[in-house]
Amino acid sequence: MTKARIVLCYVAIAGVAPYLLLKLIWTAGGTLGAADPTFLSEPVVRVGNAFTAFLDLVAIAVVLAFTYNWGQRIPAWLVLFPIWVGTGLLAPIALSSPVIGFQLAVDPGDSTELESWVHPMVYASFAWQGVTLLAAFVLYARTRWPHVFTGVAARGPLGVLSGVGAVVAVVSGASRAWWVFDTDASVATRFLDGVEGVLILAGAAAVLTLAGRRLRARFVLAWTGSAVMFAAGFWTVFTAVAMEADPSALHLVLASVQALGGVLLALGLLATARDVAPERAFEPTREALARG
Repeated sequence: MTKARIVLCYVAIAGVAPYLLLKLIWTAGGTLGAADPTFLSEPVVRVGNAFTAFLDLVAIAVVLAFTYNWGQRIPAWLVLFPIWVGTGLLAPIALSSPVIGFQLAVDPGDSTELESWVHPMVYASFAWQGVTLLAAFVLYARTRWPHVFTGVAARGPLGVLSGVGAVVAVVSGASRAWWVFDTDASVATRFLDGVEGVLILAGAAAVLTLAGRRLRARFVLAWTGSAVMFAAGFWTVFTAVAMEADPSALHLVLASVQALGGVLLALGLLATARDVAPERAFEPTREALARG
């Protein structure tokens, strides 16, 4: 545990705190930031606020695990799954934050439900969380799984999980990228869709080219792409079920397939990471190739 990790931990928590506090106030029945408080009393909104507050409490627990020594000893899935989901939810917003910020500055919208400061605060918190939580995860992973950053993926055919996930990722990423041309949406929304599409396609490309290569950059792309794919699909299903009276069956099926594809891609990636070999194991082969 270093001072840098401790500082990063509490900087991350400071970014989580405003959004979490607002959600806890709303869940408890408060009306801070609400121009029209009546909508906060709707059951669907209460459930959504409680769920997102829970997600931020998990984020705080995870960043503490990334920082202190006890986090190195807990089961891997307890930190990997939540930070993977967090990556998918936050990375696109963090990357799109300049455009989102510009959009809010020039056109804050005409929301009759929330005060004008709420959306900028929420998106600033998301961007802050995205940068700090992912940075904390990298430091944690380099300590707990250093071979992922220095090793080489085994040679061989693409696994079934990775293959199916990559196919779904190509379709999903292309469809997201296509939404950039939806002129009915705002510039920020279109840019966010484009970022998600590029990340998903980059994740598929990384998985398809892993064999016999160093994991470092490809692992990051595959991790992020699979997470974005899952998060986008899951959030679409969640909001459709929670907010719409009668979501179309096709809408739910496509989003569910997208989320499942993200899971398959991630499982294939983790299987590759478990079988990673030290880079020096490939040196004789490289020397032989160099000699012709």
